[in-house]
Amino acid sequence: MYNHKINALRALALLILMSVLSFAHAEEKTWRLNLKDADIRAFVTQVADITGYSFVVDPRVKGKVTVLSSAPMTKDEIYDLFLAVLNVHGFTAIPGKEAIKVVQQVDAKQSGESLERFDTIPSEQLITRVIQVNNANALELVPILRPLVAKYGHLAGVAAANALIVSDHRTNIERIEQIVKELDSPSKYEVEVIQLKEAWVGDMVELLKELAPDELGKGGGENAVRKYSVTADERSNRLILRGDESFREKMRGLIRKLDQPSATGGTTKVLRLKHGNAKDIAEILKGVMGERLKEEGGSGGAAGSTGNPNNRFAVFPDEGLNALVVRGDPSLMQEAEEIVNQLDVRRAQVLIEAAIVEISDEVGRDLGVQLAAGDESGKSTPVVGTNFGNVGRSLSDVLTAIISDSPIAPALGGITVGAGQRNENGISWGVLIQALATSSAANLLSTPSIITLDNQESEITVGQNVPFRTGQYTSTGTNATNPFTTIERRDVGLTLKVTPTISADDLVRLVVEQTTENVADSIENASDIVTNKREIKTTVLADDGETIVLGGLTRDDLQVTKSKVPLLGDIPVLGRLFSSESRSRVKRNLLVFLRPTIMMEKGEANVATDRKYKALWDVDLHTREVLGMPEQKDRPPINDLFDDR
Repeated sequence: MYNHKINALRALALLILMSVLSFAHAEEKTWRLNLKDADIRAFVTQVADITGYSFVVDPRVKGKVTVLSSAPMTKDEIYDLFLAVLNVHGFTAIPGKEAIKVVQQVDAKQSGESLERFDTIPSEQLITRVIQVNNANALELVPILRPLVAKYGHLAGVAAANALIVSDHRTNIERIEQIVKELDSPSKYEVEVIQLKEAWVGDMVELLKELAPDELGKGGGENAVRKYSVTADERSNRLILRGDESFREKMRGLIRKLDQPSATGGTTKVLRLKHGNAKDIAEILKGVMGERLKEEGGSGGAAGSTGNPNNRFAVFPDEGLNALVVRGDPSLMQEAEEIVNQLDVRRAQVLIEAAIVEISDEVGRDLGVQLAAGDESGKSTPVVGTNFGNVGRSLSDVLTAIISDSPIAPALGGITVGAGQRNENGISWGVLIQALATSSAANLLSTPSIITLDNQESEITVGQNVPFRTGQYTSTGTNATNPFTTIERRDVGLTLKVTPTISADDLVRLVVEQTTENVADSIENASDIVTNKREIKTTVLADDGETIVLGGLTRDDLQVTKSKVPLLGDIPVLGRLFSSESRSRVKRNLLVFLRPTIMMEKGEANVATDRKYKALWDVDLHTREVLGMPEQKDRPPINDLFDDR
């Protein structure tokens, strides 16, 4: 029984001891620091042992410190005490990711801190913070708060963000934040819209900035722009005021005095155009401004007229100076100037290059035998004979030559064999054998090119001016007086007429009219000039620099003409003596190609000009080579073409 009581007491004592040990372990460890005239580096070493932090000490950190602590302190309290001691001696600690730098306070602003190691930022820690200002002007608060910042700290205002940047100890920054919060109370700012009746808002804003530079920032810089503002609503000719009641009252008084009718009854301006056509733009302005006046229900009549004094807008083109004379109310004048600025732009140009290729081949073959016999004793006509007109010379030409005893020229293009005789009895006979062949080929390449403005028709013509007879009056009678013949001249050759239109995605719409015309060979029984004409009229789409074919003509014409004596001409082999045959074949190919090139800038036009000039120079070199002239290797500048020779 006694032993049992002893064991129970031992268990109870063990339990009490374990509870005491557990409580002691749960309680955080504390330290007391008591130093007198200790070296500051030894102080840093002791704090490093207590906190477990790594320190990097600037060589300039030197001196003696005295620290007296009567109460135990935790690790965090020891570090905060350490920062306070450094601050008293003109030093500070800048925490980094791996170590803490101990430097002089004057160098602290140039170092960035990393506060991730602290659960709670120490009160004496030097930090940088951005304080947002919502209502007041941040730049105006800087001179007020600067005395509150430590000498080694930093305070600056950011106008764009309306914020403050402060570098100081955490406790002091919290004090500054509280002061900013109390000063940053919203003022009684309101927005007010004022409709101008006579003056133009753009001019009015400039006048107000001149008359109130302190409020509107004309003389005070950007500091006052956020506090007070005057904005021009040009669309409705209204002013928008933002500020407190005193500011708005001052602006209303100035506006009432300035918004007075003009002494001249309107504004007149001369707008000189750089690229546009004065007459065309004047017509656009008349239409646009006239419609606007109708929508407003104003008294304006047709824009551009001069007899009605109630007209609020007028525009007149001066084609000599390529300028516009504009007169009207300020709001209308401003809108007119904006329209002119958008219309008066450099127009794009289009280089249009065409290639017209025509290949022709003509082949002819004629073969015929003609016979004839005649009696001259009393009759002038032959008794018997064949006469085929589809091959070379006719037999009558031969008989005429025999009778007149004169030579006859053979037909062109082959061989002609003829024989004949006239005897004493007046009997004449003749035979004519002809074998003729002709062949002709032509290859014509024309490459006209032209530069024109966007949406502007252009035309180029290369050819001859040929006379055509349009009327005639002649008579051999006695009543004929003043006989006449009327002539009309017409261009015959190559004509290219194009109107390009450029779309936003560099696609070119081309309205093309291309004509190729030439004078044809003489035609039997034709009383006037005959021309061959090929024409294309079409509208196509092409990308910038793309070559497209507009159209083509392929012609293959075969003609066979055969003449013969019935029955005799059908005899095999011998039938050739009583027949003639003519064959002709004409093959012709015509294709037209087109390539548009958009030239938006001046440099692109220079490149196209240089390319054409190079082609001209290559032709000149080839001509010199053919004529045996000395070669000129260096190509002169294109401007030398216009120099005086």
